[in-house]
Amino acid sequence: MLFDEPYYISINEARWTVAEKVLNELKVKHNLALSSCLDVGCGPGWFAEKLVNWGVKVTGIDGRLELVEAARNRVANASFELVDVESKTAMSSLSKADLVFAFGLLYHTENPFRVIRNLHSLTEKVLLIESQIIPGDNPITWLVEEGKNETQGLTHHALIPSRSCLLKMLQVAGFAYVYEYLGKVDHEDFIETETKYGRRGIFLAAHEKLQGQDLVECPQITTPKYEFHKS
Repeated sequence: MLFDEPYYISINEARWTVAEKVLNELKVKHNLALSSCLDVGCGPGWFAEKLVNWGVKVTGIDGRLELVEAARNRVANASFELVDVESKTAMSSLSKADLVFAFGLLYHTENPFRVIRNLHSLTEKVLLIESQIIPGDNPITWLVEEGKNETQGLTHHALIPSRSCLLKMLQVAGFAYVYEYLGKVDHEDFIETETKYGRRGIFLAAHEKLQGQDLVECPQITTPKYEFHKS
């Protein structure tokens, strides 16, 4: 399985180091009780296993049956369901969770705004989300053709948001507080150099004000109509 290849393992380890740090801070600083978790786009269950061991009751969902079955075989202490995350009807059939966890998901979907709205509807306390982000200041999405394998989206086409677009979608969906993780993530995809943009970001959306060592609260994003006049 491609998810077991070194690239995916290395990036997941880097992601989880940050996720665990953030979750531990929320637990200690805010006494935030997180007893249930919805792992959205769970794949074969790599993060679900980590989350179970961290101490939450996990339900994983994915749009590919073969990945749901792989997750069931790998993580006995979690439950897994076949769900299309872009479907409002399918997602509304799920129970809310204290923690909604969505790493490596959004940039594989055709309708990321609908996905964000669906995630908000299921988030009891906090959403922890990681995504590829398009460089630049404008609130845009970029349409890409994806590869045709189990690590990619269901339709093999996806809209990747820019940072401001992702923040705006989270705010419009109804999250009162949105934070960006600005600490170190030990993987090249998160690091900007003189010759390459960082490809990914980690964000926390919540219904109440929170604090974390490397969490920076994001301002409200404004998105006025496009100006069609030529300068």
